[in-house]
Amino acid sequence: MNKFLLKLFKFASLQFLILAAIAFYYIQTHDQLAQKQYLAATIDKHALLKRQAQPRIIFVGGSNVAFGINSNYISSQLNHQPVNMGLHAALGLEYTLNEVEQKLASGDVVVVSLEYENFSNHLPDIPERLFNTIDNRFQNIKFVPYYYAPVMLDKGQLYLGGVIRNVISTFTGTYELDKTYKRVNFNPVGDMTANTGTPRDISKIKGTLEVTNSSIQTALRIIQEFDQVAKDKGAQVYFSYPPLAENVYKDNSEAIGEISAALKDSSELDFIDTSKEMALQVNYFFDSEYHLNQAGALFRAKHIVNRLSKKL
Repeated sequence: MNKFLLKLFKFASLQFLILAAIAFYYIQTHDQLAQKQYLAATIDKHALLKRQAQPRIIFVGGSNVAFGINSNYISSQLNHQPVNMGLHAALGLEYTLNEVEQKLASGDVVVVSLEYENFSNHLPDIPERLFNTIDNRFQNIKFVPYYYAPVMLDKGQLYLGGVIRNVISTFTGTYELDKTYKRVNFNPVGDMTANTGTPRDISKIKGTLEVTNSSIQTALRIIQEFDQVAKDKGAQVYFSYPPLAENVYKDNSEAIGEISAALKDSSELDFIDTSKEMALQVNYFFDSEYHLNQAGALFRAKHIVNRLSKKL
């Protein structure tokens, strides 16, 4: 028994030393590993949200917002200072709204555009992405709802595995940042700028969206609560459907119809468009069914200006 315990102690000690070495190396190279990546843009976006002058127009959502807004054009037409908070739908619906909710003030105009997948699953779809975001800006942990804990703990090993792989690749000199998905490709107001051209054939992407009445109603409740808090603070909230490649929209028309019907029944929400209006031609897209290229972002910006200029 003593021999077994001694071997167990030696094994555990070795594992601890290995993990400690990885953690130490990761901390030493953190700026290279994490703070240059796409999700590190959360640092800049929150800094902008804090310092941007009033009156502000704040864009909220996942990567459809990060890739799909020309904030400077909208600002020039509506005379509001822009803040593009869009990053990643997989961070979870309530987390995405919580990031902005606490910083809203009277006079803010908020445009919320949420990917349809948020109505299928309101939890973090890829929890390791949320870990990465918190890793880059630890203050973000306060935006994480308590009920995220089970799914984050269940998938936490995936984040740890990613850290280990990054450490190894950095140590061996093989670590490379994605050419598009990195922090430096966001402009000062939070828009993605590397979405030029159409490098992927979007027309071949198929729709796989599945929703239930329960999943839609849960998402709707979260959205309604955000809308009410924002209005109580004196902010004007407008909802816009996400841009979606028309072929994917067609594949998912039944599920999107269910989502649209539920949102339409919620009369307190102010929508500036319909889901069908935001089903766009594939030539407006960059590398996914939600990511617009620069031409698409400008097209959408003009659409938003056209709708909001009648309301503001």
